[in-house]
Amino acid sequence: MAHASIPMSQYRADQFRHVLAVRAFDTSDASVLRAHDFDSEFRSIALALTERIEIALRGRVDRAARHRFGKLWHLDPMAFRDTFDHDSLLRRAAGVLDRANDPVTQKVWRERALDQVPFGMLAEELSFGELSRLTGALEPRLHDAVALAFRLPAGTLRPCLHHLTHVRNCCAHHTRLWGRSFRIPPPTFRSPADLIARLEGLPKRTPVHSLELLAHLAETVGPCDRHADAVRRLIDEHDDLIDGIGGRPSWAAR
Repeated sequence: MAHASIPMSQYRADQFRHVLAVRAFDTSDASVLRAHDFDSEFRSIALALTERIEIALRGRVDRAARHRFGKLWHLDPMAFRDTFDHDSLLRRAAGVLDRANDPVTQKVWRERALDQVPFGMLAEELSFGELSRLTGALEPRLHDAVALAFRLPAGTLRPCLHHLTHVRNCCAHHTRLWGRSFRIPPPTFRSPADLIARLEGLPKRTPVHSLELLAHLAETVGPCDRHADAVRRLIDEHDDLIDGIGGRPSWAAR
């Protein structure tokens, strides 16, 4: 069984020990615990950034669409691409509203009438994955307006959200990031210039590449000084472990 000083399962400890060994690090219990603590803090920072982006996505999608179609825009198939299965959205909306915990939402949904539920209320019940798929299915002008708000080329918004949903789920479910390559890659960016510069030299599918992308998107919402400070402190304290995330992040450099 795992050493009593390591507060994790034997399997999880063995995962970290294996990655440490591959990178020619010490594989003692103390080293396993330090790598685990580094990973935990890194995941917390990444999750906080995805939360900021998710909340902004809900607002930006709703703002762009209600300007053209009204607050019940999600009920209008014209707000989506022709290939989108709008009926599946309505079925999914009813399902998530049935399970809503918010008292105000429960009160509005008591009559089971979708035309009484504005998208802003529904969006609070949708997962990041569901919201990302919905965003990707928006008709082109709405889709491109959301991409512009996040300073992304329109063609990269959909795969970018797909990647970030994967990153968010890994973080939320405590999947080890240190020493991992993400299964779902981010898109290749050819603009804007500042995003290309901050991603230059960072291998795709690595946590540090995703951190820089998260930072770019989160900064469109507002300053991220607290998160940048947390990254800086983490790297300063564990400089030798940055190989496990794919390299040194430039975002929080002094």
